[in-house]
Amino acid sequence: MDPSTHRDAYFTNLLNNNDSLMSATNEQELSPPQVEVIEIEPSGRKIQRGNNFSNEEDLLLVEGWLETSLDAVQGKDQKHTMLWKRIHKYFEENKKFDRLRNYTSLMNRWSTIQQATNKFCGYLAQVEGMHPSGFNEQDKIGKAKVMFLELEKKSFNFDHCWRVLRFHPKWVEHMDMVKPKKKPSSHDSTPNSINLGEDEDFHVASSNLERPIGRKAEKEKRKRKEMTNSDSLVVLNEMAEIRKSKLVLMQEARDHDNKMLCLRQEEVSLKQDELRIQKEKVLLQQVKTRLEEKKEDERIMTLNTSAMPPMLQQYYLQRQMEILASRAGKN
Repeated sequence: MDPSTHRDAYFTNLLNNNDSLMSATNEQELSPPQVEVIEIEPSGRKIQRGNNFSNEEDLLLVEGWLETSLDAVQGKDQKHTMLWKRIHKYFEENKKFDRLRNYTSLMNRWSTIQQATNKFCGYLAQVEGMHPSGFNEQDKIGKAKVMFLELEKKSFNFDHCWRVLRFHPKWVEHMDMVKPKKKPSSHDSTPNSINLGEDEDFHVASSNLERPIGRKAEKEKRKRKEMTNSDSLVVLNEMAEIRKSKLVLMQEARDHDNKMLCLRQEEVSLKQDELRIQKEKVLLQQVKTRLEEKKEDERIMTLNTSAMPPMLQQYYLQRQMEILASRAGKN
């Protein structure tokens, strides 16, 4: 089922609930007694308390409910009375005014705030569900207040509490977890009504709605969080090692490339040296050849051809004439 559909159904249930319990609570909000009550604590000390709550007290009460309900250390199985005694302790420790309240007074006041705020949230959800054209946020809130006034026969006087609760995760979770007591049947006078009979203990119902997440669930949540953090740390370490290995490989690749470049440069240099040596060898061979030719020419020029046979004499004379002509051409 769509969570939004379930939540809207719950709001509709609240709007259609007109039993005596709700009426009594509403009467308490509309016309709070204007007298002061003398209460006696177990110690025997008399304490004078006024019944009218100020906005400052309401806000501190809401803050105490949120903070105390979020405390999972005490556990979901804490008794309703102990829960409200802890809220009362928070209230007394953080207040900046002189008026005294006992935990029962705070509990009843919270019940009034919660019931009225639940209904107002229902009206606002209906307005938002109609998607009125041209309405901004303030227009929708104003329309919801008009609906509250028309249907509840009183004004919604807990804007200061609603604005604190509206988007708070604990309140959102609280609203999401609220479910109707039973499925609607064909013989119900109102199809979407909630079973809140007079024989039902209001405080027990309230305590079921207000209790925080269980101790076991909180431990499991923390354990999963620790495991997630541990897994994340392992992943981060592995990523760091992979990054480090990648950097090492990249450095080795660069070193290898540098070495290969040096080898290629050395190879080119060696080839150049080889070519130079070959050229030098050729030059040396040419010089050697010229020296040998010169030496041979000098030998031929110094030969005494008079004692040689005529043909040999004619050969060397011819050679001598060629040598002389070659030298003459060079000059």
